[in-house]
Amino acid sequence: MGSTVHIDGNRGWGGGQQQALGLALALAARGDETAFIVQRGSALAGRLRATYLMWEETELRGLRGMGAALRLARRLRELGPQIVHIHDSASHAAAGLAARLAGGPKVVVTRRTDFPMRGGWVGRAKYELWCDRLICISEAVHRRCVEAGLSKERLAVIPDFVDCRHFAPGAGPPIEREEQPTIAAVGRLAREKGHRVLLRAMRRVVQEVPQARLVISGEGGEEALLRRQTEAAGLSSSVQFAGFVPDVRAVLSGADVFVMPSLSEGLGGAVLEAMAMGKPTVVSDAGGLPESVVHGETGLVVPAGDAEALAAGVTELLKDRERAREMGRAGRERALAMFDRPRVVERVLALYEEILGGAGT
Repeated sequence: MGSTVHIDGNRGWGGGQQQALGLALALAARGDETAFIVQRGSALAGRLRATYLMWEETELRGLRGMGAALRLARRLRELGPQIVHIHDSASHAAAGLAARLAGGPKVVVTRRTDFPMRGGWVGRAKYELWCDRLICISEAVHRRCVEAGLSKERLAVIPDFVDCRHFAPGAGPPIEREEQPTIAAVGRLAREKGHRVLLRAMRRVVQEVPQARLVISGEGGEEALLRRQTEAAGLSSSVQFAGFVPDVRAVLSGADVFVMPSLSEGLGGAVLEAMAMGKPTVVSDAGGLPESVVHGETGLVVPAGDAEALAAGVTELLKDRERAREMGRAGRERALAMFDRPRVVERVLALYEEILGGAGT
């Protein structure tokens, strides 16, 4: 295709960084010239050290002044990419401006949240002046962009991907399978992820399935509050906080049901991983989650914030094991058909080619 520079200014590790790194590795494996510019000292920088990609660190989080944008513009002119792909909102304004000042590359930005978009001249400049195409990871994100007044011609809907060979039934480190019916939740411990709702639902679940246990994997600012809520609800023996799990397949492979009760969600990368591993899912109807999970086929979709509905869905699948297995099989098939990494990477490549006018093929 040609050459790309990928930019991500986040300090932590999350779904967006996983997607950015996976895309860059896939492009490099094709023989495309691929480089990364990341926040100094970030988790992504640590991951890049273990790859063969060309990469460098800088202070992306502080890129708000003209001087910082000029420095990045000079570096982009030296690298000479055809495409600058910006993967996070924190560095979008300065990195987009820098790419324009560099004079050559086209700018692609991926938006992964379904939060309402900020207005003002900076918001308009980010998406109208400093961006050639905006990738929305779901129709829900696309709707937010249209509501903000962005031109549909500037937008493209391309979902996040999952590596269906890495996340496959039975894959991952060997674990000792628990006899207890197990529910898994994976994601940042942030309010919008809905863990408070999940813990309220868990009180009802253990009434119906007394041996059920919930394994919550992830870190974040809500952890202390969630631990207090667990203790106050008398759920300490039924809920495990697993923290950061280096290989999440260990958690998913031991689960009977995967749950994501988000109050806001772009698409739900952890849901795609659970589906690829053949796990039935119960998710909220927030954002793009109903685009990931087909209600009644690959899992159940319940109203966001409704603890009773969430509990009923989880309980139903814990009690009806055969239906749960059927949904897991259907989820795996959907992941392969719609979200498998090679399929999604080809769609990103087609977008690159489109904005380059077919050049670089």
